[in-house]
Amino acid sequence: MLTTVHTTCRLCLVRCGMLVDVEHGRVSRLIGDKSHTLSKGFLCVKGKATLDITNSPKRVIYPQRRVGERGSGKWERVSWDDALDDIAARFNRIIDEDGARALAVQALPPKDYFAYDIFCAITGSPTFFKHDSHQCFTPQLMADMLTYGNLLTYPSFTSVLDSDVLVLWGINLSETNGSKHQRVLDAQRRGTKTIVVDPRPTRSAKEASLWLRIRPGADAALAFGLINVLITEGWYDRNFISEWTVGFEDLKTRAAAFTPERVAELAWVPAADIVAAARMFAQADTAALYTFIGATMGGNSISALRLMGFLPALKGGIDLPGNNGFLPPTGVRMPGYYAASLGIDDNRDFSKQLGADRFPLLAGPHAITTPYPHPRHVIDAILTGEPHPVRALWTDCNPVVGLEDTSTVIRAMKKLDLLIVSDLFESPTARLADYILPITTHLESDAITEYAGINMVSARPRVVEPRGKARDEAEPVLEVLKRMGYGDRLPFTTNRELLDYRLKPLGISFDEFVEKGSCSTPNEPEKYRSGRIRKDGAAGFNTPSGRIEFNSDILERFGYDPLPDYVETPYSPLESSPMTRDYPLVLISGTRSTEYYSTLGIEIPRLHKRRPFPQLEMAPETAALYGLEEGDWICIEAPTTDRSIKREVCLLPGMDPRVVNAEGLWYMPGEDDLIKGVMEVGANVLTPLTDEVDPVCGGSIARCLLCRIRKLEPDEIPAP
Repeated sequence: MLTTVHTTCRLCLVRCGMLVDVEHGRVSRLIGDKSHTLSKGFLCVKGKATLDITNSPKRVIYPQRRVGERGSGKWERVSWDDALDDIAARFNRIIDEDGARALAVQALPPKDYFAYDIFCAITGSPTFFKHDSHQCFTPQLMADMLTYGNLLTYPSFTSVLDSDVLVLWGINLSETNGSKHQRVLDAQRRGTKTIVVDPRPTRSAKEASLWLRIRPGADAALAFGLINVLITEGWYDRNFISEWTVGFEDLKTRAAAFTPERVAELAWVPAADIVAAARMFAQADTAALYTFIGATMGGNSISALRLMGFLPALKGGIDLPGNNGFLPPTGVRMPGYYAASLGIDDNRDFSKQLGADRFPLLAGPHAITTPYPHPRHVIDAILTGEPHPVRALWTDCNPVVGLEDTSTVIRAMKKLDLLIVSDLFESPTARLADYILPITTHLESDAITEYAGINMVSARPRVVEPRGKARDEAEPVLEVLKRMGYGDRLPFTTNRELLDYRLKPLGISFDEFVEKGSCSTPNEPEKYRSGRIRKDGAAGFNTPSGRIEFNSDILERFGYDPLPDYVETPYSPLESSPMTRDYPLVLISGTRSTEYYSTLGIEIPRLHKRRPFPQLEMAPETAALYGLEEGDWICIEAPTTDRSIKREVCLLPGMDPRVVNAEGLWYMPGEDDLIKGVMEVGANVLTPLTDEVDPVCGGSIARCLLCRIRKLEPDEIPAP
């Protein structure tokens, strides 16, 4: 009997729709779902490799307990009961000795997040170790919260057809958000013009009406330059600025120093292009700006992101079709990642959260989004026990590859009393674990699919039975809580009950949700005028002043400069010095490829064949200067560490000859030594994990280091 199931992918944050044909319990066909609101039938190469991932012989499908030294790769298969009983007992011992804050969890979408939030809320641990809290979505949300009181710089990708101009700043849609890239292509075919801000000649840059090839780390300078032109030329909405903003005159004064000519020197973008971009944006009937991770890794990210967010405010038209606006919530109980309420009593004392004193708007009770410690502080607490011990970590991520300062992270993982990894494969982090717990793929699990960029949630029903003993990711978390003695405080006890709990505000069960397929919330324009934005129901924005704040009241209250400013990156190429002479190239790291998401896919032959080696992109002129050709292997060194990494040369015409790019999140696969495979090629080996880059969130400089390169001898080249 043939059954066709509408479901969604879970191999990246875009979560495209899938149609899966099942016969006799096996998948006979898997294609994109043309009825899906966002993806409209599109699937990237990862989504098309879903069965390869699900059926991979390398996949972990039984609970594994370490029997050798950490990193040895020696395991024994154990029962779920044995694993969960032991984990619960060891957690309780740690709580008895050092308190709940000594337990850390780490999770990121698109995997399950809600259950880990519940774990922390019920045990009372404030140590949710979101390893990208300093450089990904959290700084973007923080910046928009400070200015608008809500997320704004993430437009609805189902309405980009209404945009005459779309600015894509620090986001490479074709590689990381494939179905959203398709919607931009639809808009371009309709006549939408795109302005792309990116150091690399990405596909989006090549398709753009105007590409601003920015120097890595100069985002705040370029944003100031655009603001300067808008104000100087009078290309802003005076009535909107007067009625709905505060601090305009202060912004005007500060922006006056950032003339197009000065910004051209700082950002390596021609002054004429800065003026042209400002004109395109300002004179379009509708215009929207979308930014994301690229701009959060360039130094003073909160200032840079706030300045970008000022552009839609100056343009006017906020919350109108084709412009930046506010997506209404779907009503579903969302994970804390989205600054949402879990709907239960929360036992965490955030005043004792790591970093609450250093970054009060990121961590602690005054955080303007869900409170998260800076990852540097968690790593230090693991290694030193100060200001309090962190002895256990339960993660569904791969911090050994994904977090900066790889060698220090490895030391921290090895020092933990208990490391649990819930994952599909034995990642480098899992290689160091005490337990690897097998989780289901998206074909094997029931889940609620959330979206960023659409006010919609979709059902992801189970298509086939899990392989081996793999479980829905939430199940082990709930089971451990029950075995720790917290069962009577859980509002649900199974994954299916968890899903029903999350859907309860909509008045439907998960089974009913599957029948519906998706739920969305109708939008309305200019919600701030009707009191649909502020929590008190008054007209205006959800800020202390009720207006868009160029001068942030919250920042000023906590002793920060209320107005953004430009700060040069710690490793700057702009001044001649012994360091810039020794390390003459600007190094980008942290970029992504279509084939891999947070290293998922590296172990899949179908995907690995497409991208077998980690590369260093460079202009042909750079390669010629160093006597390099496509496919040569090189050594990369940075002033941040005495370690080095190896990469294969990839020539990229159009790249600035002063800039090179080392794709992030890589390790050399193989069964012998996964840790060596990270240290050999991982970009984060060179990237410092510091809390001194951004005064508000700590920041990251993963996209603006300096480096030097040399060609490797044949005996130095890594084995395939």
